Amino acid sequence: MEAFSCFAIFNDQGFMGMLRGCFLRWFTVEKRRLLIFLVCFFLFIPLMVRSQVNIAPEVSAVGNQIYCPQTSIAIATSFDIIDPDDMEIEAFYIQISTGYQRGSDILRLDNGHPNVTTSWNDQEGKLTIKGPSGGAVAYSDLIAAVNDVVFESTSASPTEEKYFSFTIGSANYLPETGHYYEYIPDLGIRWDDAVVAAESRTFFGLQGYLATITSEAEAQLTGEQAAGTGWIGGTDEANEGQWKWVTGPEAGTVFWNGVGNGSTPNFAFWNTNEPNDLNDEDYAHITAPSLGITGSWNDLPIVGGDGIYEPQGYIVEYGGMPGDPTLTLSASTKITTPKISDVASGTVCGPGTVTLQANSTIGDVIWFDSETGGSPIGSGNTFQTPWLVSNTTFYAMASNNGCLTGERIAVEAEVKLKPVINEGFTITNCDSDGTLDGFMDFDLTQYLYLIRSDYVNLDITFYLSESDAENNVNPLPDTLFNNSVASELYFRAEGSGVYCYSVGKLFLDVSTTSLPSNYQYEQQTCDEGTADGIAAFDLGEATNAVLLEFPNNQNLSVSFYQNEDDAYLNRNAITETSGYTNTTPYAETLFVRVEDQASGTCYGVGSYVLFNVYPIPSFNIGEDYMYCTGQSVLVRPSTANGNHQYEWYDENGQVIGTDAAIRISKQGLYSVVATSEYGCVSEARSFQVNESGPPELLPQFVQVEDDGERGTITVIHQNGELGLGNYVFSLDDSLNMQEEAVFTNVAPGLHTLYAMDRNGCGLDRISVGVIGVSKFFTPNSDGINDEVKVLGVTEEFYVQGVFYIFDRYGRLLAQRDPMKEGWNGVLNGKVLPPTDYWYVLELVDINGKVHQKKGHFTLKQ
Repeated sequence: MEAFSCFAIFNDQGFMGMLRGCFLRWFTVEKRRLLIFLVCFFLFIPLMVRSQVNIAPEVSAVGNQIYCPQTSIAIATSFDIIDPDDMEIEAFYIQISTGYQRGSDILRLDNGHPNVTTSWNDQEGKLTIKGPSGGAVAYSDLIAAVNDVVFESTSASPTEEKYFSFTIGSANYLPETGHYYEYIPDLGIRWDDAVVAAESRTFFGLQGYLATITSEAEAQLTGEQAAGTGWIGGTDEANEGQWKWVTGPEAGTVFWNGVGNGSTPNFAFWNTNEPNDLNDEDYAHITAPSLGITGSWNDLPIVGGDGIYEPQGYIVEYGGMPGDPTLTLSASTKITTPKISDVASGTVCGPGTVTLQANSTIGDVIWFDSETGGSPIGSGNTFQTPWLVSNTTFYAMASNNGCLTGERIAVEAEVKLKPVINEGFTITNCDSDGTLDGFMDFDLTQYLYLIRSDYVNLDITFYLSESDAENNVNPLPDTLFNNSVASELYFRAEGSGVYCYSVGKLFLDVSTTSLPSNYQYEQQTCDEGTADGIAAFDLGEATNAVLLEFPNNQNLSVSFYQNEDDAYLNRNAITETSGYTNTTPYAETLFVRVEDQASGTCYGVGSYVLFNVYPIPSFNIGEDYMYCTGQSVLVRPSTANGNHQYEWYDENGQVIGTDAAIRISKQGLYSVVATSEYGCVSEARSFQVNESGPPELLPQFVQVEDDGERGTITVIHQNGELGLGNYVFSLDDSLNMQEEAVFTNVAPGLHTLYAMDRNGCGLDRISVGVIGVSKFFTPNSDGINDEVKVLGVTEEFYVQGVFYIFDRYGRLLAQRDPMKEGWNGVLNGKVLPPTDYWYVLELVDINGKVHQKKGHFTLKQ
C-alpha cells in the first residue's frame, strides 16, 4: 500500500515531488513502518524513475439511466478498475460533475461495506472512498462499493441531466471536456505568479495551466463546486475591454467584449455589473461566495484586492495540451430526469369540458388535479377534463416506468362566462331616403345599446344566419345594412377577459320618412364669461329653419334632444327653447325629432342642429423673463388653443409689436392680448422682464477668518457688490453650488471660491487661502511630511511674512519666510528630538494689515 502511495505521488507530481512526499511520510509514520518506506525509496525508486514501467490504472463505468425524483438510484450499472501494478489505491473519488444542486443532491453508499469508508463533500458534490480508518482501499472492495453507490435528491425538480465522474486523482473531472480541475490555495498570490505556478504542475502526466472556462458545466465545476476561489486564465491587459483566454489550449480566444453591459461571442460567467475595470482591473478571478452569483467571475488588479477581494489561490486545469498522454483514470455516467417540455392550456365558452395538452422529454405524461399528493386522473399528451363550471388548475408530470414523484406543471382550464344580452327585439326606422318602398339603411351601430346597456365592453358583429354567428364566420362586412336583404339578423356579442360570447336575434322594421340625411342647421357664438365653452342659443330659430325644409301646411312638431336614444324614444326633450345653453363645451350636436302629428307613427330623427361656441383665446405666458446684460430675451406664448393674432404692449400701454413672439432688451412690465380667427379676444396677460449679469469676485468682497485650526470664508454680496444678478456659491467644486455665501470649517490651505449667476449669465472664481500650520511632521527624508509648513499663504492676499519656531523654553530655533519655505526640524546640522514646538506667524496682507497667529506642532520620528 505504501509502495503504491509513492507511485501515486510520482505519477501526480514527478520524481522530486515523490521524494518530497515520501520524506514527509518518514517523519509522520510509526517506526514499525519505517522499513516499508526504506523499501519504497531504495528498492522501487529505479522502477518509478522509468515511468513506462508503472502502468496507470484503467477506470471504466457504464450507466445511462432514467431517474424518478425523490428516490435513490445506482449511478453505475457496472464499474471496474484494471491495474496490473497494484491491488489497492489510496482513495477514489465520485463527483456529480454536471447538474449538481447543492443542499438537495447527495451520493451515498448502500448495503454496508465494512472494508471502506466514505465522506461526502457538499461543496464539491464529491464522495471520497477510502479504506478502513482512512487508509488505502483494496480494488476488490472499491469495485463492490462503487457498484452500490446511489444518488438521491430531495428536490421535486432535479436538473434534467446529471453526469457523474469516477476518478482516481483528487482533481475534479468533467466528462464534457475530458479535463481535470484542481483548486490550489495560495493566499495573496499574484495573477502572473499563478500562471507560472499552474504551468509548473502536472497531473498524471497532463500539463497544468490556469483554467479556461468555456461552458456552464465547466463554470459550475470550477466555481460553485470548487474547494475555494481564485485566479483563472483570462485578461484584457493587451487590449482594454477585450477579454481573452491566455493560458492552455484556448490561449488567444476572445470570450468577452466591453464591461458589465458587454457581450460574449461564446461563453462568459461574470458576476453582476462585472467586469467593471475599477482602478484598471485586467485579470479574471472567481468571486468570493459572499459576493453575488456563486461561482461567477470578477476582474481584479494583478495583485488582487483586500479583504474578500484578496486572492485565495488559483484554479489549475489539466487536459488538451499538445503532448498530453491519454489517460484512463476517469469514467463517467449520467442519469436523466423526465421533464414536462411544454404545456397548452384550454378554454371553453360556458360550462363544459376542456382539452389540455402537455409534452414530456422522456416517458409519459400523467395528470393530477392537485399540486401535491393525490392519484393520477389521466395520462397521455392530451387530457379531456371533466365537466367544469369555473376555472380549474390541473397538473402535468413527466413519468417514466410508473414513477409518481417529480415536478408537476400547472395547466389552466379556463371556463369563460357567456355575456348576458337582450335579444328578439325589433329596430324601427322611418323611410327617409326619398323612395317610399319600405326599405331603409340601418346603421346597426346605433342600436348596440339595445343588445346590452354597456355594449362598449363587448365586440358585437352581425350575421345572416345563427350558424355563422356561432362559428364566427362570414360576418357582415359593414354595419350599414338595408332591410331589403333580410328583415332579421343574428349577432355575436364577444366579451373580454373572463367573458366569451353569446348569440342573439333581432328584427328590422321601416315606417315613414324624415329630413334629408345631409341637412344641418348651425349657430355660432363666442364664449361668454368663464372660459368654459358654454353659451346661450335660441332653439326657436332652429325650429323655424327645420320647418322651412318641409312643404307648407304640414302638421309637424319639432323637438330637440341631447342624444339619439332620447330622440328615438321621445324622452327628455329640451324645454328651454328661448335660452338654451349647451351642455357639451364648445361644440354640441342636438338630435331633432320631426313627428307627423296627424298619423302619430311617422317620424324622423337626425343630428341636424350644430351649436359652436368659439373659445376665448387661451395661451400661456411666463410671469417673469430674464436677459443677461448686453443681450435680449425672446418672449413667445405657448400652448395656445388656436392660431391667434397678438398685440404686445409696454408698461405705458403702447403697442410695441404684433408678431407671434417679441424680443425685449429693456427691463420693465409688459402685456399681451390675443385675438382668435373667429374674432374672440382674450384678456391682457402681464409679464415682467428683468436684467441679470455675471458676478465679479474681488478680494475686498471676500472675508477670511482663520484664527483657529479651521477657517471661515464669507462672500459679501447682499447689496449687489458682485453685480446685478442673483448668485450662488461653491468652494473647490464648480458643480455643486449653494445659496449660502458662508463656508465654515474650512481646512487650512489654498481654495478656489466660485460665484455663479443663478440665471446662467456667468461665473467667476478667485483663489482664497485659509492660514494654518501643519500639526505634525516627520523629518525622516521619506518624502512625506518632512517639513512643517505654513498652509494657505497666497501672494494674492499677502505680500510678506515671518515664521518663527521656538522650543518649549521659548528659545528661537528657526526663522523662515512662510511664502517660500518650511522647517525640517534641523538645528546646527542635527534633527531635533521628537516633542512639541511652538510657532509665531506674522503676515502682512495686500492692504498693509498685520496678522499674527500662534500655536504649536509636534515633531515625530
